[in-house]
Amino acid sequence: SAVADERTRTFQADTAREANVFHHLITLPTYHTTALSVDNLAKEYFGEQGMLGYVKNVQREEIRQGIACVKHQNMSGSDMGDDHKEYFAGENALKAGGAKNTSNQFG
Repeated sequence: SAVADERTRTFQADTAREANVFHHLITLPTYHTTALSVDNLAKEYFGEQGMLGYVKNVQREEIRQGIACVKHQNMSGSDMGDDHKEYFAGENALKAGGAKNTSNQFG
């Protein structure tokens, strides 16, 4: 099994060098990683842990590892939409962001 593991570890570099094959991360590994992580999340989220399963296993890890998507409201441009809404609706604007929104909870 050690030989098989080593061949697997060097597979991308070996095939790139020997067969001019370029591997994109968006194919096999990401498909299976997404399936596994969503399945694990669903078991926690709809199980006894509820929302805590998401917060503990996803959100806190994103924060600890500095993953940018934890500030997804800003990344999606919702702050620009909020500025537009506030300009026209003032205090009554229903905004996606703001001081009490998750986009501002993580510094």
